Amino acid sequence: MEIKGDDNVGDIATASSEALEFIKNIQKDDIETCLFKDELVTVSEDNKTLGELTISIEKVAYAGDVVLLIHVNSHGKVDDTPTGTTITAYVRSDLTVIEQHHQEYVKVPNHELEKNTVMKRNNETNTFQVERQVTQGNQTRSESHEFPITDIEGLVTEGSNLLLQRLLAKSELQDYENLVFITIDPDSGKIFPSTYKALQERTQKVGKKEITAKGIERNVQSASDLPSTWQSFYMDDGHLTMRIQVGSPSVSMIEIVPQKIEKEEHEEKPIFTKKPLNWEEDEELHSMFLERKETLKAGHFTYLREHPDAQALLSDFFQFVLLRKPDDVVKFAGDYFSSFSAVLPESSSYLHSETS
Repeated sequence: MEIKGDDNVGDIATASSEALEFIKNIQKDDIETCLFKDELVTVSEDNKTLGELTISIEKVAYAGDVVLLIHVNSHGKVDDTPTGTTITAYVRSDLTVIEQHHQEYVKVPNHELEKNTVMKRNNETNTFQVERQVTQGNQTRSESHEFPITDIEGLVTEGSNLLLQRLLAKSELQDYENLVFITIDPDSGKIFPSTYKALQERTQKVGKKEITAKGIERNVQSASDLPSTWQSFYMDDGHLTMRIQVGSPSVSMIEIVPQKIEKEEHEEKPIFTKKPLNWEEDEELHSMFLERKETLKAGHFTYLREHPDAQALLSDFFQFVLLRKPDDVVKFAGDYFSSFSAVLPESSSYLHSETS
């Protein structure tokens, strides 16, 4: 991990090459198996229900493109004080964050705290913009920060982190020690490392069932506070079973074992070689040909019987052709039949068969 100085932004952490390689190797099928919803309840140490946590990832249309919508909603009570967090993030399959809205609130009587953070990628200026508004009581503080796109390669926000962890849980990686991503501290406007660590598998009891869960620890540094650490446990298909913020007295966990997400097996389409069609040797096709031929002939003869003028006109034409023997029969036919036109001027029927 490299730290470099910048007078405008402050110290900037950079993502490790292993983290960037992991992002580069994300496959379309990996993303398809991450599109589902997790529902957990938040309980206290004495197993009292305090709130709910839902995390969903789905495909949506955004500015003419198809991206991933990551939505997180957490609400409940801590010491009888209502708290909540809502995250709405639009992310590409390579974890590129296009836009994210992050709202947090703590409703302490007469001292309500509300934080709103908007992160957005600006393709016109090739920058990533962060706007922060903190309201506490009657006071509101606003801040904004801007980062060159080149400085945020390997960025993982609170929204895209949830997609990343689902991918990690389903991967065959056993150790995340070298996976160092970066994150933005909205309070200070600085970029810090976001590190991941593999935890030992644990057995979790859900109702009457026992499941084995894979553990992932995320650690995020901060300029104004101690590092924040979360421990999350996942089924091997990416379903979140338990989430703990280290130092918090509450735990979020599932009440029902979710239906396992199976990776679809794409069967190869059979290839049918094109066989040559020899209708003359095929009895059924040859019979159909003869039947169609007789039908057409009968129709033609019927038409000529009902329209003797047509047959007379054709006989006269062929007689002229045989008499004049023109080199260009098509032009001769044009001259001949133009003489019957009421629109075209009169001309010789023998124009293209006359000798000079």
